[in-house]
Amino acid sequence: MEKEELMKNILDHYEKIWALNYYSSISSWDSETSMPEGSAKERGEAASILTLMKKSLYTDKTFVDMVEKFYDVAETDKEKGMARVLIRNIIEYMVPDELLSEFQKTVVEAKVVWRNAKKKGEFNEFVPYLEKIVDLTKRRAEVLMDLYKEKLDREFKTHYDVLLDRYEEGVSSRTYDSIFKELKNRLKRILDAIMDSEWPSYHPLEWVDYDRRRMEELNTKVLNMVGFDWSYMALGESAHPFTIGIGIDDVRITTWYHERDFRKSLMATLHEFGHALYERQIDPSLRKTPVEGAPGLGIHESQSRFWENIVGRSGEFVSLITPLINNVLGIKADEEDLFFYFNLVRPGYIRTEADEVTYNFHIMIRYEIEKSLIEGKMDVKDVPETWNRMMEEYLGLVPPNDSLGALQDIHWSMGAIGYFPTYTLGNLIAAELLFLMEKDFDLYMYVEKGEFSPIRDWLKEKIHRHGSIYTSVE
Repeated sequence: MEKEELMKNILDHYEKIWALNYYSSISSWDSETSMPEGSAKERGEAASILTLMKKSLYTDKTFVDMVEKFYDVAETDKEKGMARVLIRNIIEYMVPDELLSEFQKTVVEAKVVWRNAKKKGEFNEFVPYLEKIVDLTKRRAEVLMDLYKEKLDREFKTHYDVLLDRYEEGVSSRTYDSIFKELKNRLKRILDAIMDSEWPSYHPLEWVDYDRRRMEELNTKVLNMVGFDWSYMALGESAHPFTIGIGIDDVRITTWYHERDFRKSLMATLHEFGHALYERQIDPSLRKTPVEGAPGLGIHESQSRFWENIVGRSGEFVSLITPLINNVLGIKADEEDLFFYFNLVRPGYIRTEADEVTYNFHIMIRYEIEKSLIEGKMDVKDVPETWNRMMEEYLGLVPPNDSLGALQDIHWSMGAIGYFPTYTLGNLIAAELLFLMEKDFDLYMYVEKGEFSPIRDWLKEKIHRHGSIYTSVE
């Protein structure tokens, strides 16, 4: 069979997988935004069936044979990328049916249990589910290690390494250990220096109430400014802001609203815009192919942190939106005042509300805990105690309850173990992108003028359009 015919047959088969992914994504959006709580068990059963349907398509012997042949003859970057991604996906779905099905049912139910446990601050209610998720994850990792050895002759030293590789291909715990060791020392010195300086830790605007409808208007206007395409993008609300790329032409984000401190809602909105822009700017020629999405979560997170921190917290951007903030929210603040407000530095309990200096300490805590859980060095019931001890060591704080501590994130309830360290990777990549972008043009000159198309175009050309043809490391 000629290579071109082989690729056509592969893509014809893959289109069915793409369609299942498309509607699974819509279901995920619904479950986080409008699904009744009582529907969780039934939704979990449906999700497990969809997962097994995808598994049957991925592991179809004829399809696997075609992909393995294609892997050997792929020549162009796009062909090699498709073959690489397909082999990895096939390996994921070669996990036994009962394990995949049990995992899917468990995480759908666990998300609801987590949500209720978080409201009450009762980690003990979540313990049985997290124990089951950790056990299923370890069993899955064991299978994946054997499959990678068999199919690609890749060896992983630990169960946790194969989990990390699922979220950012080619990045191991050895790399993360090195990164966090260096960051911990540098950031501690920076944090101590700031705490000893006159840089503000608090701001009066943190306690100013805002009108919900006006905040929605402000978020909408800021999104319009940076280039949110409402024809193909949607904004919703959820307990934990997120982005989901259902397709290149259907990208949805959520934000959250608090009674006061409008910065939280605005920065979450800008953050998710960065994710959405990535999904929207993938080359349309990659539609319905295995390389349609991003190659990893670290590179994806770099886009959200770029727009939130490097653009959104800059003096130029704050200056640009000061009149808008004052007019829409009905407050009176000058540019310097708002700049300090957006750039406060102080240790806090909540990761998603952390400033640039303290944020990565939150990731270090989660990284060490989940690594210990998978390596069998910690019991699930001991997570809150370890969490609180590390919070005190790194940030000088002890959470008063589990809602502000070990229950604050949705990730473990989703079974997403190995995900957290990609957030730090994203922060570092975002800084590198700023360095590279400024070799081509003055980023902040455009921000100051409210011209964001050159920034969007640069990111599209250098990052977005390639989908996952290349790994993040490449």
